[in-house]
Amino acid sequence: MKKPIHHSCLKGLFFLTLLITTHALTAAEPDKTAENVQKKAVIIKHEAKLFKKASGEAGDEAKFMQIYFMMKPAMGNRVPVSKSPNEKGQADGWLEKGTFLEWNTLQMIRLEPQSGRKLAKIFESKSCVEMFGKDGKDSAGCQEMGAEPNRYTSKTEDQLLIPVFEKEKNSYQGGFIRVYENGSAVKAATTSEKHRQTAQPTGRLGYDIVFAVDSTGSMGEYFIPTTEVLQSFIKHIKDLTKDDELQMPLFMGLLFYKDRLTRTKCNHPFPITEWKQELTNNVDKVIKTLKSSAIQETCSSEDIPEAVLDGLNRVIVDTKWQDNHFKAIVLVGDAGIHPENHEKNPMNFTISAIGKAAEQKKIRFLNFKLGGDEKAFKELALRVKDEQNKGRYKVIAKQGDKEVFKKNLLKAMIQEWGMLTKAQNVIKSGESREALSQIQVQKKYDLTPYEALIIQARLPTVSPSQAMPEFVKGWIPKKIQNDLIVSEFLFMGKSRLTILASTLESIAEAASIGQDEGGDAFIDVVRNVLASQLKVSPSQLFGQGETVNSILEKANILPFKTQVLSFTAQEITTWKPEDYERINTILKEKVRVLREFMGNPTNNRYFGNKPHLYVPRAFFP
Repeated sequence: MKKPIHHSCLKGLFFLTLLITTHALTAAEPDKTAENVQKKAVIIKHEAKLFKKASGEAGDEAKFMQIYFMMKPAMGNRVPVSKSPNEKGQADGWLEKGTFLEWNTLQMIRLEPQSGRKLAKIFESKSCVEMFGKDGKDSAGCQEMGAEPNRYTSKTEDQLLIPVFEKEKNSYQGGFIRVYENGSAVKAATTSEKHRQTAQPTGRLGYDIVFAVDSTGSMGEYFIPTTEVLQSFIKHIKDLTKDDELQMPLFMGLLFYKDRLTRTKCNHPFPITEWKQELTNNVDKVIKTLKSSAIQETCSSEDIPEAVLDGLNRVIVDTKWQDNHFKAIVLVGDAGIHPENHEKNPMNFTISAIGKAAEQKKIRFLNFKLGGDEKAFKELALRVKDEQNKGRYKVIAKQGDKEVFKKNLLKAMIQEWGMLTKAQNVIKSGESREALSQIQVQKKYDLTPYEALIIQARLPTVSPSQAMPEFVKGWIPKKIQNDLIVSEFLFMGKSRLTILASTLESIAEAASIGQDEGGDAFIDVVRNVLASQLKVSPSQLFGQGETVNSILEKANILPFKTQVLSFTAQEITTWKPEDYERINTILKEKVRVLREFMGNPTNNRYFGNKPHLYVPRAFFP
């Protein structure tokens, strides 16, 4: 007769079964490619989640472009992943298919500096990329999926790294982040930013204006009339922006500059530059400040030039320039600048450096020189690299009636804003930069060539209806008309890179020994170093035709073959001391560069708690 099974035994059996089942659901192992590289998942959806289980809704945000390491087995629509590579056992979470793109290559690319070359474009097919790379021109039937942002109009983040899925000759297929201008940075748009981008009224445009005014004693009786003109000018613009139809956001700021004293002592505080009002949309505060302003300098300047460039540098650097706004610095003064290497120009500011800094932020200069002509004022406004950033320059005579002086100065300032009112009409029409060329803008809206150039450059990159996905997959060329546009990087764990650097250093030392003792000594040292990595007998290495490259790959130390380490034992027997010296020099330099790169904490990218680096391929031997 069978004994009845006790209820507590059934209960224990149930929990044991549940435990085994749960373990089976969460246990996972690394999912690797045929080349023994762990597969990676790059998040391409802003709404992605790292779920706690293979089913259910509990989980945390999986950030856009974050990288996870894939595991197996998948269950239904979800794939187990870990935050660090080569983790065995329980997965850190689960990703839904469609929220990530599988990315198995070690290789990455980054855009090179844009000076002197055409901007890169992303195409759907590699044949289009090949044609574009040859002559920099689009071909009929080629679908453009995106374009590299212009860094002369927006400062790109230093780490704009793009996963590469396939490389073929001089073309790369990769996943490319759709970028939008956002202040001074170019970055991937979040869902909310993308919504704001497309939801923003097309007829809306703003102005950022900062006045940089000479407040030294040389301005004399013309200082107060100048502040009065600025008040009238601001009121004029304020009235324009009140127009319900135009709806122009207006931000203004005010900075006074003086000059340094090197020989004269001053008993009172003497700021070289002084913010009277930082950029604000409360323009009445700027008017109020101008009303109460008077020359506060209690010590006279010692020479004619003033700290003009110091003042302009403060305006460019300090100001929180607004997105999608026309940006202008209105410079008003009656004296020139101190040249480079002058004792009153300790920062060695130059017209060229100040102009370049302004152009990078698309800031134009509207310069008004009181008195006689001034080369520096004119060069800042008119001699720019990008014609779209050309400003205005005007000389306003100081002689005669103060009212005539004020009238002339106000007229010169107001001339600028007639153009910007016209710009509103173009923006309101919903035109995009791609839809209209400069000539088309000029003809369609009855603009001068000068106005059309500036306005066309500031049109939105795309209209809302043309907005592209935030992540696209396409092809990009390595070169355009023989100009390099991307550099190659390798994605490596810091620990693996440390082992590689130590191994290369050991081979460099072996070369030094070989220089004195010959090829057999060099081979013996290399064999012993690499045998410890592979956990094999040294005699098993350097077989017939085996290279250092192949040994390092077998040891999973070097991720690819290199030219420098492609020698065999047979080749080494032919070497002379100069050959060993060459190998030693090359490897020592590579080790130095790699260790400096690893030692910079800003190069680390943490996945879980393990640091990884994007290493420039040029750093490897």
